[in-house]
Amino acid sequence: MILRVESTRSRSAKCCCQLTRQETVDNMTQSKIASLAAIIATARKTRVFPAFDSALACSTPQEAYQVQAETARLLGAKPAGWKVGQFPDGRGWGAPVLDCDTLASGAAFAFSGDLRSVKVEAELALRLGRDMPVRPGKPYSRAELLEACSEIFAGIELVGVRFADPGSLAFESRLADNFANTAYIVSGGAGDFASLDIPNLRCILQQDGETISDRKGGHMSGDPLTPALAFINTGGDAFGGVRAGQFITTGTLTNPYDLASNAQLDVQIEHIGTVRGFTKTS
Repeated sequence: MILRVESTRSRSAKCCCQLTRQETVDNMTQSKIASLAAIIATARKTRVFPAFDSALACSTPQEAYQVQAETARLLGAKPAGWKVGQFPDGRGWGAPVLDCDTLASGAAFAFSGDLRSVKVEAELALRLGRDMPVRPGKPYSRAELLEACSEIFAGIELVGVRFADPGSLAFESRLADNFANTAYIVSGGAGDFASLDIPNLRCILQQDGETISDRKGGHMSGDPLTPALAFINTGGDAFGGVRAGQFITTGTLTNPYDLASNAQLDVQIEHIGTVRGFTKTS
């Protein structure tokens, strides 16, 4: 009988140790998430970009999503939209475009420091007319996505990592930094798009009146809707999913290029509309 009591106590002690170790891991993860979010939020506010601390690197998309949410909380911001992409296995990922980073066509975005650290992308975006929560076992179709859109519009994304050594960031840590979204310029769009050949629309990007890119199609997935649909069907973000009124920007239609100076940027997507933005150093 004594031996059984000692064995039970031994098992209980072992179990307690395991719980303590797991709690320690969870506490370390939460501390890492909070620290990285605080650094990103501070960099956003001060526009002073520190070297990346590899000890804070995210190891999973779920950790990155938690950093996104905590950063938004620290900034008092919420998602106005999403930038999306796909993992090699076809699952989607997403990063919020925060309301504090979203500008209307014709607005100017002020940068501090070297503009060459900022890249320009011309993109096609979808605005949702209703919520699209994940449906386990019943993924949305492309037709359902189009039915849920209230408009499609042309957008300009300004891309820049908030660390001094962007090459040192693995994918998950870039995802934590909203996948380098710095600003997004939106426009009014087209509400009648059902008959459009979306994968082959002509897109023109100009800087100060000079054409930088003029081509049909150009999206790396072929169909710009593919990564949007993948993200909606995968879910997993820490904001509660894609909501009515938010937009999804589907990825660049042009080759990203570095800004070299203050600029007027214009994007035109045939049958969709135009968008204009200005960049300047502060």
